[in-house]
Amino acid sequence: MRRNEYLFDLADWLTDPPSGGPIQMWVVGAGLSTLVSLYGISCCLTQRATTLNITMRGFQPIGRGLWLEISGTHAVTFGLVIVCIGLFMHFQWFWGNHKRLFPFHEVAKYCAALGLVVAILAHAYTMITQT
Repeated sequence: MRRNEYLFDLADWLTDPPSGGPIQMWVVGAGLSTLVSLYGISCCLTQRATTLNITMRGFQPIGRGLWLEISGTHAVTFGLVIVCIGLFMHFQWFWGNHKRLFPFHEVAKYCAALGLVVAILAHAYTMITQT
């Protein structure tokens, strides 16, 4: 088994049309994606966010403890990342399981993925150039 095979399986799962039916459509595509998107919107509106404190090797830790509190522009860009993840989930598992919306789910999903890449770059830029 190759070391990166899990990443390829995950990429296939995220790009293939969903096959979960109405339960997946409503639980993941409507319910869970709404919760994720609402958290992202609240981060943007309140300019406060709480996330896991993940430190990469070679970088100075941002804070101490398991949770990291961010505020201001950093929280807004983090909220945009979360909103794009929620939109991707909605387009993949709600639109992908809906009869009328299915033809449009690929385009919408990839637009959300593009927005996610832009939001991640904006968040990384604001975190690196923090003042």
